[in-house]
Amino acid sequence: MTKQGRTERAELAFERGWHYARRGSRPGFGAVEDRWRAAGAAVADLDPADELTGIIDPTGRRFTLFDTTVLGSSAGYRTVSVLHLPVALPPVAVIPDPANGEPSAEGRVGPVPPWAALAFQHPPELDGAPPPRHPAFADALVTGEVLDVTRRYGLLGWRIAGRDLVWVSRPGDSLDPGRIVALLPALAALATVLPASVLRFYGVDRD
Repeated sequence: MTKQGRTERAELAFERGWHYARRGSRPGFGAVEDRWRAAGAAVADLDPADELTGIIDPTGRRFTLFDTTVLGSSAGYRTVSVLHLPVALPPVAVIPDPANGEPSAEGRVGPVPPWAALAFQHPPELDGAPPPRHPAFADALVTGEVLDVTRRYGLLGWRIAGRDLVWVSRPGDSLDPGRIVALLPALAALATVLPASVLRFYGVDRD
């Protein structure tokens, strides 16, 4: 515990002008939950805790971050970081290439739940997954600059689920305040280099 009995994340929220909730709040996780449920994800399997919501300065990007366990999993808590995008986009992820571990664009991620830690495991849903509805989207979005930012900030495993840019820590790994403070601007930097022309072409202004 820290000052006045606050947890480390509550203290971080106090210092940064963010909002903290011990469990998932309605404006934070609840709004994410609604979007993911509408897309068919089994959000009832999640148990959100230690939530932060707010704006990443100076970019003005809104975020929701929370720890969660997954019902039926023994992997323990993981931290799910969600950066909110202005438009909804087709599914895409940047995951390790099985041949060399380098970041690689993958469009066959629709069946994989948004809280899967894609940098650290190969979800079985990827095996035999149907082809993406927009086969050109992944390669158009994931430019050389996007891959450079992914490598620079250690963001391998990020994915887009509708209006959310998501990165998930290794199962069993809950991010401390120092790592959170480093991660959120990195996600904002990644969002900034997503090509605007691709967002305009594929984005829809709804979830």
